[in-house]
Amino acid sequence: MHHPRRPSSADAPPPAFQELVILPKPLAPQALPVGQLVSKTSKLNPSTIEDRDYDDIGTRWYKDVILFDTASGAFDESLGATHLIKKPEEGKEAGIIEATEERVRLLKDPAAALKKALSADEAKQWLKENSEAGFVVAARELTNASYRRARLVDRGNNNWEVARDIGGTGGDGKRRDSGLDVQTGSKTDVVGVSVRKIVVENGEATLGEELDTSFWK
Repeated sequence: MHHPRRPSSADAPPPAFQELVILPKPLAPQALPVGQLVSKTSKLNPSTIEDRDYDDIGTRWYKDVILFDTASGAFDESLGATHLIKKPEEGKEAGIIEATEERVRLLKDPAAALKKALSADEAKQWLKENSEAGFVVAARELTNASYRRARLVDRGNNNWEVARDIGGTGGDGKRRDSGLDVQTGSKTDVVGVSVRKIVVENGEATLGEELDTSFWK
């Protein structure tokens, strides 16, 4: 199950920071722009949304402890910039994402932006062909991100301290790299997203509930 990242800053972040859900794998920004229409089989980037429809909020440093699936490598859960975690369940491992810069891009008025997105004939036709659809209303981008396994140190009482893994020999005796297999081909990666369901009633499209990240699995 995916969970929104819990911010660690003492400053209360805007709600959009709290709603973003970690992606199974980071993507290049052009693959997942804010304002994108998404379904399980198709993606469309509307041409009618303009720069003035967005807000950008950034910080100079980013850290997130994550849980990922050992077999597939898919990111499962974001735990925030924490130092202590519970021991991951069987088949899960802990990792650390760090970046020199974080930017959250969000739509100032998602409902108005959806109407704008669907004002183009191409987008209207796309929605007719994709009944199970979502609308990307925010995304978290990281610059110069590193993705590494975490080393867990037992501090007692089922508390495990998260430290950087420097590589070495795994439990099976085989040599392993500390880095996670993330290749986006970009200096900037999208790691989190907020996507809302598109609900069509009486021919009018509105925004519904928050959806998970299964569009990108």
